[in-house]
Amino acid sequence: MTQAPTSVRDRTAGDDNGEQPRHRSRLILVLVAVLVLLLAMAATWVVAFSSVLGARTITIRGVHAVSAAQVRAAAKIVPGTPLVRLDTAAVQRRVEGIAEIGAAQVSTSFPSTVVIVVTERVAVGVVRSGSHYELVDKTGDQYRQADSRPKQLPLFVVPNGTDARTTGGAVARVAATLTGALRAEVASIQALDSQAITLLLTDGRVVRWGSAARSADKARILPALLRLPDQQFDVTDPQRPFSR
Repeated sequence: MTQAPTSVRDRTAGDDNGEQPRHRSRLILVLVAVLVLLLAMAATWVVAFSSVLGARTITIRGVHAVSAAQVRAAAKIVPGTPLVRLDTAAVQRRVEGIAEIGAAQVSTSFPSTVVIVVTERVAVGVVRSGSHYELVDKTGDQYRQADSRPKQLPLFVVPNGTDARTTGGAVARVAATLTGALRAEVASIQALDSQAITLLLTDGRVVRWGSAARSADKARILPALLRLPDQQFDVTDPQRPFSR
């Protein structure tokens, strides 16, 4: 029995029926890809270019001598700046440009908050500068001028020259280890160099400190020594202090 040949029309119809589903699938994939691209573009615009996730709240922490308004003014954060594009390092540098601030940390918190945490400088002594005084913090930095000398702070007396920075830093580290009450008893801290530091007390007694090494140990034993009626004390070696 002879099989009837398949007509050209039948084969064409079959091909059309298979092509249409494939065409629809490709069209759906294209539409999905376009939709995903549009959503990604919209999300990028919202996050990086719009003010939807922009800076609206600036929280300042750690201020005492400096006001929060001063920190905000120095930070120069434009309201609405997208958080992901905020240059936190630049904000930190600007805030640390305030003389009374030793360090700052800047972070962001979505959806719209910038947090600035500052560490203010604390004066541990002063140096004379002409008719004025410069407050000095524990790092040895001179950060603010004062017309008169604060009574509770010792005067730092260090030589000028190439070693002044090193010697001044050593003297500041020594002063920073003293308690506030003990620091108030020190009239001046003098040093020919960083290895030869001497404390002159307000009552005229003298403490030979030596270098800034082991200053915490020296500061811990000094109050007990000062209860003695002697005039000169030596804590160069904190394990073998003596007085006379």
